[in-house]
Amino acid sequence: MVDTRAAVRAAEAMVTTAKLDLEFTQIRAPISGRVSDARVTEGNLITGGTSDPTLLTTIVALDPIYVDFEVDERSALKYREMHKTGERESALFQRIPAEMALVNQEGWPHRGEIDFVDNQINPETGTIRARGIFPNKDRLMSPGFFAKVRIPGSGEYDGLLIRDAAVGDDQGSSYVWVIDAEDKAVYRPIKLGPLLDGLRVVREGLKADERVVILGLMSVRNGSKVKPALAEMAIEPAKEPKP
Repeated sequence: MVDTRAAVRAAEAMVTTAKLDLEFTQIRAPISGRVSDARVTEGNLITGGTSDPTLLTTIVALDPIYVDFEVDERSALKYREMHKTGERESALFQRIPAEMALVNQEGWPHRGEIDFVDNQINPETGTIRARGIFPNKDRLMSPGFFAKVRIPGSGEYDGLLIRDAAVGDDQGSSYVWVIDAEDKAVYRPIKLGPLLDGLRVVREGLKADERVVILGLMSVRNGSKVKPALAEMAIEPAKEPKP
């Protein structure tokens, strides 16, 4: 006598297997992004599993996009020391802001964050790997591009900004002419920082209320009397010529 219940269960198992086989004919990517070309066309035999499987295509995530870069050991130690003294936060413990530019771009048009720092120095290169994450809403950046990355070297602070044209060079040292209370020019050595929005950061040597010569530096002499006229330190943007 045939066991009908066993036959039904066997048929149900075959249906379940057929459904799984049908589901496995569709490959769903765990990420969204841009798909490359199809390496295999319909009708070709492919191999699955973990041993020499057939590559169908590749997919890369585009938004956000990651930038991998290497930090030299000296810089890594500097940043960790600054974190210890409270001068800036460390990417080891939280995300910090970062700026990025592609090789054909001026300035630093892309704003993102450092979201990962590796756990050891590479003994062969003397560097440690880090990663930035940047928005890429227009999806014009692609994996494999070379990029420059800039991260803050210190925390936010109040600084003095002067025109770069106001700075003189004296055998490798920088100086400015300061106008004292008697309208006399005084030679003042200073230490400079980077350019910011067209103005030069002054790290040491100036106070916020001092007057600095911005025009005619070549005609100024130490202790000479001048007739100063106050002007804005900020540089006006260049106007486009009228058609």
